[in-house]
Amino acid sequence: MPTAVKDQLWRLVKSLTKAEKRNFKLYATRAGATTDSKFIQLFDLLDRLDQSDDGLITKRLHLSPGKYSNLKRHLYQQVLTSLRLIFINKEIDIELREQIDFSHILYGKGLYLDALRSLERAKGKAVEHSRDLLHLEILEFQKLIESRHITLSRQIDNKMDLLLNESAARSYSVLNTSELFNLNIQIHGRYIECGHSRNAADRRENEAFWRSIQTRRADREIASDTFHQKINRFQASMWYHYIQLSFDDALESAMNALTLFRLSTHMTVKDPDLYLRCLYYVSVFAYLTGDGRRMQRYERVIDNFLTDDQILLNENSQRIGAIYRGLMTLNGHFQARDWTAAADYAGQLRADYAAGAFQPTSHRWGQFLYKFAAVCFARRNYTEALDYLNEIINMKSGILREDLLLNARLLHLLCHYELDNRALVDYHLTNFTRQMRRSSETAGVHRLAATALRKLIRSATAEQPEVYRELDRDLERLTDSDPFERKALLYLDLNQWTAPHLGLTPAAGPAPARPSQKRVPSGPSGA
Repeated sequence: MPTAVKDQLWRLVKSLTKAEKRNFKLYATRAGATTDSKFIQLFDLLDRLDQSDDGLITKRLHLSPGKYSNLKRHLYQQVLTSLRLIFINKEIDIELREQIDFSHILYGKGLYLDALRSLERAKGKAVEHSRDLLHLEILEFQKLIESRHITLSRQIDNKMDLLLNESAARSYSVLNTSELFNLNIQIHGRYIECGHSRNAADRRENEAFWRSIQTRRADREIASDTFHQKINRFQASMWYHYIQLSFDDALESAMNALTLFRLSTHMTVKDPDLYLRCLYYVSVFAYLTGDGRRMQRYERVIDNFLTDDQILLNENSQRIGAIYRGLMTLNGHFQARDWTAAADYAGQLRADYAAGAFQPTSHRWGQFLYKFAAVCFARRNYTEALDYLNEIINMKSGILREDLLLNARLLHLLCHYELDNRALVDYHLTNFTRQMRRSSETAGVHRLAATALRKLIRSATAEQPEVYRELDRDLERLTDSDPFERKALLYLDLNQWTAPHLGLTPAAGPAPARPSQKRVPSGPSGA
């Protein structure tokens, strides 16, 4: 059995807070169980264990494999049921589904009018919270009751016509939402699969793909755009412009998505994960366009949102928020080139990670490790940088993005070079060259750095300054003309490496203004 499935009960128990554990015990005993019940004993044992150990558990509880499997299944269901009772007043979807379930029970007992009243109350909440799918489910159940039974609602003029029109409008709306969500996923998947447009042929191909996935139909115009439809349309446009390396347009689309939350402030609480994601996207594109002031502004916004006592965020939202805030803060320090502040903040994140208070996914942690290494490199602490880079390189294959791996391996080479490990540089440079040939994310910045390194390890000391000067000139020429190269240099600032060797001091203030991007001809901005 795969570990992900095998240990799901243990992970669920370990994710519980003290209040949730206490609630489970109350729920279990209220249902007639005692602390001597096997499933409660299993719960206590899992709670005490540092890692899942089936052999130890079956031995202590004197269980056969078959009974143990059934007991785990029962405990898993009981824990989820107890959590559902807690979250029913916090998660609107759970509350609405309970009301629909109650309506089914009332209908089954022949109380048709009571079922309709319950559905009507649930429908109001579904509309208020923009839950289109649940709204449609409620309408379909209302139609079923009205069509099969003589109810007092027939006395209301045009009752059925109103219900049918509402159902048709909601059906169109749900279909539009689904197709715009598909659009967002498709164009995002295009980036994951193909990366950025690197030449005119790529741009034309991506523009043709963008046009081919549009699904607007005139027969659905009766349904006005909902909040989530607009968000998906703007985010799809954002990804399209990002693929085409039009960062200014991508920032504009990201800002449009965030503006929707300003116009509907209640949605920041109803869908905080999406709000946090929108804030992060705006910050990232502000970083790519060199807009430090905007980065600082939204760093304050996300910090205020996450520390607002009036906003109750679940564990997932808190975790997502901590990850985005961490990345936004580090990017802010990078943009300002404040390496001391970046190092202090990195130390704080590392301490929180070690204590279990900061829990990013493996992919996100890889991003943080790379940023920690980049900070150490800028501060010329090459040995510590190598510790982080080795951890990245040793991560399980497929976790990290290709561009991050390329940057990590190149930074790994630069650190070894600065520590005078020439033999290691020569050895790893061959492997890095092979990786560059295979990767679609390889930039000219990577090739120039690799070529310079090869020259440096084979040059006399007196010849090396000219190698650095040549690299510096080539980097300036390359990044002046290509937004892809400017992006690569943002995440691996080779100027921090060349400047000291040319007798210059790396800039300590904000990064210098970059040439404005040449707009790439783009397709339609909407879906």
